[in-house]
Amino acid sequence: MSAANTAGSQQVGHVGGLPAKKAQEAPGGALPPGWALPTAPGDIIDAHVHLFTVGMIEEYVRNNPESAEVYRKALKTRRFGSKGEPLPDMTPAETAEWYAARLARVGVTMALVVSTMQDSAWLRGFIAASKGRIQALCYIDPRDPEGPALLEREMAAGFCGVKLFPVNRCHRLSDRACYPFFEKAEELGANVIIHYGVSVDPSADLRYADPLDLSPVARDFPGLTFVIAHFGAGWFEEVLKLAYARRNVCVDSSGTNNWRDLMLYELSLEDVFAKSIQALGTERILFGTDSGTMAPYREWIKYQQVRTLEELGLSAADRDLILRGNAVRIFGLDEPRGTRR
Repeated sequence: MSAANTAGSQQVGHVGGLPAKKAQEAPGGALPPGWALPTAPGDIIDAHVHLFTVGMIEEYVRNNPESAEVYRKALKTRRFGSKGEPLPDMTPAETAEWYAARLARVGVTMALVVSTMQDSAWLRGFIAASKGRIQALCYIDPRDPEGPALLEREMAAGFCGVKLFPVNRCHRLSDRACYPFFEKAEELGANVIIHYGVSVDPSADLRYADPLDLSPVARDFPGLTFVIAHFGAGWFEEVLKLAYARRNVCVDSSGTNNWRDLMLYELSLEDVFAKSIQALGTERILFGTDSGTMAPYREWIKYQQVRTLEELGLSAADRDLILRGNAVRIFGLDEPRGTRR
């Protein structure tokens, strides 16, 4: 039986999105009541998913009256995304239960939501209600003078790191205006996922797509780990060279990885994983699907990537690093959030 099928067969009798057997073996009182239990080898963590709901967008438009037309249109139509699919309209607590069940159905133990909206009370409520089953990275503009203080509040509220979008927000992370933010992130252990490369967002500016801009930042903040999403989304060679020079640079595998169609040479998904493993090692690659909210979970991407890792002949321990262990280590996902301060 393949690892993908094995993972699916283990997801029977869930408690908080995890197998009931683990719940029975948990030490009494070790975690807050109802909290999802630590993951274990064989579990799968999707370290890159998205979440959009009516409540999140309502809050964003209310707090940002001049927000993009796409958000105002979404509230009028109750539809969002490139295919105009229906937006969920639930409370944070209802959404947390729905999302956990969604993951359990496809054999995913935990997911990491990457936020696109700054200072979201709705998302903070969602994190609290999820109780570790779904965790999240906050979005903060690193140029914002109030960013360091907001990051401290967000980490205390339960976020476990940061997602940044230089190509979408049209700025460079090497800008010295970002450095106070990275100083605070390093102090707090708030590691970072970054979207470089191509984007479906029409506001993206490819002048800011090159991950080599991260080189001085990764050098100057060695205590931070930077995860470049989507294998660099078309800037794959640059990512490999950057990761060679900066040991605190990692990659995630999220998305369709159809950026490969833009390359001047044939590059299979197996080639991408093999070259990444050769350059970075299995301890610097994180699994993700880039699943959204409105469409079904991208189970085919999960199957494709798990199958690829098997066909590469990786050991169970190395597969576990990519599918679970690295995300746990980098973002502290087995540790209850918002309970330490």
